[in-house]
Amino acid sequence: MRWFVVAMLCVAGFVTGAGAGCVAGCVDQGPGPNARVDTSYIRAHLLASEPADIRRFDVTLGGKVVYLGNKVDRTRLAPGAPVTITHYWKVLAPIGPSWRVFALVRGPAGTADFMNLDRSDMQVAHPPANWKAGEIIEDIQTFTMRPDWRSASATVLVGLIEVGRHGTLDRMAVTGSPTQDRAIVAATLEIDLSRAPPPSGTVHVPRANGAITIDGTATDVGWSNALTSPELLTAEGSPDPLGKATAKLTWNDEFLFLFVTVTDADIVSPFKEQDDPLWKADCIEIFIDADGNRRGYVELQVNPNNATFDSWFSAGRGPAGDEAWDSGMITAVQVRGSAAAGDADTGWDVEIAIPWAAVKGRDDAMAIRTPPQIGDRWRLNVVRVDKRSSNETISASSWNRITYRDFHALDRMLVAIFADPSGAVVAPMPGDPAGAGSGAGSGSTSPAGSAAGSAAAGSAAPGNPTEASTTMMRGTATMQPAAGSGHAPGDTPGQTPGSAAPRIPDAGLRTPAGSGSAATAPRAGNAAPAPRAGSATAPRAGSAAPAKPAGSAAPAPPAGSAAPR
Repeated sequence: MRWFVVAMLCVAGFVTGAGAGCVAGCVDQGPGPNARVDTSYIRAHLLASEPADIRRFDVTLGGKVVYLGNKVDRTRLAPGAPVTITHYWKVLAPIGPSWRVFALVRGPAGTADFMNLDRSDMQVAHPPANWKAGEIIEDIQTFTMRPDWRSASATVLVGLIEVGRHGTLDRMAVTGSPTQDRAIVAATLEIDLSRAPPPSGTVHVPRANGAITIDGTATDVGWSNALTSPELLTAEGSPDPLGKATAKLTWNDEFLFLFVTVTDADIVSPFKEQDDPLWKADCIEIFIDADGNRRGYVELQVNPNNATFDSWFSAGRGPAGDEAWDSGMITAVQVRGSAAAGDADTGWDVEIAIPWAAVKGRDDAMAIRTPPQIGDRWRLNVVRVDKRSSNETISASSWNRITYRDFHALDRMLVAIFADPSGAVVAPMPGDPAGAGSGAGSGSTSPAGSAAGSAAAGSAAPGNPTEASTTMMRGTATMQPAAGSGHAPGDTPGQTPGSAAPRIPDAGLRTPAGSGSAATAPRAGNAAPAPRAGSATAPRAGSAAPAKPAGSAAPAPPAGSAAPR
């Protein structure tokens, strides 16, 4: 019958003029969705003797089969993580064609957690109808716990059941222990709910595995377990940006860290000074509403020239924020090309360290903990602005999808939950190994857009870093101020136009050992020029942040842009 249907489809293809394609593509693919298993696989898993290194059960089924026992590769795992159970069956007598193996996973009584498991390769290739007396069968079954599993434990049941039947009494009778409902209790799994994938619109931000140096790269060990976004999503109503971008987030006792890598064949930005209107051209923005009340929040921007912009919004979304406020963030960029229009580019990267005090803006009484504790929830979003040399229109993309009319989009921010280095959002109990289980840190698609992201799955936690060693840049060459170039008290340190050297915060900066300077020379190969000698001055004593010119007004929106700020 199958070949008849295939033949008729091929004939239909010739009739409709698609015959050539049908000749190439009309091939019988086998008896259904299960892949065919090579006979060599069957031979490899029919054993000559009973294995010695297994958990012994010796449960008899109907007097014809013995469930010898199994191996379980892990007994503690997170929702969304895989587990492998290898079953061992010994055939005492053939059982005929009326039986099949079943396996299911059940939560505690009174819960809805339940999974029917698919047939294993051995169950497909060598089903019970083919079992012969004396065979010892190795049956490897791998499955993934449902990401939405909600119980703290799971029981794996296996057995034999009549083909086409589903009731408990349709199962072959079992004799021995542990058994339940005419099935073998093959394993009891501990489900680590603290490492469950976050719900839609939520991400888990792991604590950094080690030190991070702000140099425009993400090669430090501290980035190894960071949360990584999917490709940023084009804003609703926006033109498509040129190229793609992804972001990473992590944290330690001193900073929230953001790294964004952008592929872009046309990097454009003429802005080179602090608080220039960076959003009119290529830049990266992060919005942080730490207490999630949609009132007090901060906006931070960096562009390919390493110019920065920071603003504090004290009363929610408004036409302009407080641009006299300064975040003290540390930034560095690596540009593959230049920010000049009309040249050949391939992309750029930006690395940002945001001091915890900055997320409060001017609201020192904001009801958040800094540094945050494991399980604390904030709201934030990352936005890329892209401009092309050929026109004045900008485009926007973001981690959680925004609209082109409002890049701030307070109602579309991610919920960011701070996690330990393994991705767990609940502090481990005494005696609980920090790295046990899965480090899943991904969020699923939300109605407003994708909030997905992943941490290093299963990465072991070396313990919370205590060194909190964030340094400025690698290298030891210090910058000496040129004669007459020092800043007078009250001046705001500036940068030479086009400088991509790291921006200096006002406090808490640790420089590389032996440097003796507030900053070091840029990495070799950095496409951007070094700053003016003396422009990266050390912070003023007792200064919380460099002052900005009083009464500075908000920059005007982009000329001709349909995306209001």
